[in-house]
Amino acid sequence: METQAVNLVIARLLGKIIEQYPPHQWIKTEEAFPHPYQFNKVSYDYSGEVEPMTLETFQDLVNKIGNNHWYSSKFEELLHNIYINQWVPTFTSNFGKHWQCYHDLLFDAYNDWKYTHFELYDEDGNELDEELENNLNECFEDFMHQTSPELYVKKMIKLWWR
Repeated sequence: METQAVNLVIARLLGKIIEQYPPHQWIKTEEAFPHPYQFNKVSYDYSGEVEPMTLETFQDLVNKIGNNHWYSSKFEELLHNIYINQWVPTFTSNFGKHWQCYHDLLFDAYNDWKYTHFELYDEDGNELDEELENNLNECFEDFMHQTSPELYVKKMIKLWWR
């Protein structure tokens, strides 16, 4: 399968995510709870909360992307900083919720597509085509590194704030 075809699949998956999930922002919070093992001791959860993103907050986020060096691209940074109103448990003390972001959803949707359309493992979990899987994973990473956020920013503004 050619890279352009995979990029088109990824772009369509992201388009569906943008249309389905209104953008939210993560808000830092401290939630007190009784310590489960020590009487009269209070512990805190720092998972935070999410709230719907305003146009102003979104534009501020877009203007600031590129300042965090741990992301491979501005596009990846944007996707990691747009949350949805869903979380998964972390099973980590004092940080019980991981709020889902657009990047999480896209990564999961891409893996679902990948494993549905390609026979990469047999029924026992043995890898059948490591090279193909590596190439498909590379396509996702390249899409993250090479895609400009501009088109997706315009789509989100048009869909959620105009």
